[in-house]
Amino acid sequence: MIRRKLKSMKRNQLLLLSALLGSLALAGCDVASKSSQAAPATQAAAPSATTPAAAPAKAAIACPSQDFDAFLKAFTDDVEVQKAHTQRPLQSDSVDPNADPEPKQVTAMLDGDALQFPVMPSSQTQKNDGLVLSQTELNGDKQVMLVKPDTDYQLSFFFRKGECWTLYRKRDDSL
Repeated sequence: MIRRKLKSMKRNQLLLLSALLGSLALAGCDVASKSSQAAPATQAAAPSATTPAAAPAKAAIACPSQDFDAFLKAFTDDVEVQKAHTQRPLQSDSVDPNADPEPKQVTAMLDGDALQFPVMPSSQTQKNDGLVLSQTELNGDKQVMLVKPDTDYQLSFFFRKGECWTLYRKRDDSL
């Protein structure tokens, strides 16, 4: 009798586990279908991330380089590389100069139509606009700063290393 109860319990556990795995698989399909329907036609080929804070969508574009300097050159000058290696949603910090009583930091999570490419100006645009690029390392992450001397123009881009480098945050400190 105890053996029959144990077999029954094991069978119930297997059925429960099977139902749970089936539900997870269906939920994954539902998430993938909803995100691909919402994606613009140019991004439809790229599978979407399964969670909002996940790494960027795995696109058909391979990692340009594990070396950050080489990666940054490719990222800066190729919009498709930017699209493939930008986290979605992208954290965007900026300053609201009209906040009362003084300017304040505002954070938005950009995705879909709100996420405009190119995210970072090309090397040629940087040169034409007189922007100066500098890099720093923060706990293994990289911060790239673009400033225009003698102005308040200051953009920062934050990259994290996973299978490839990924832009996960941008900050605009310009007023």
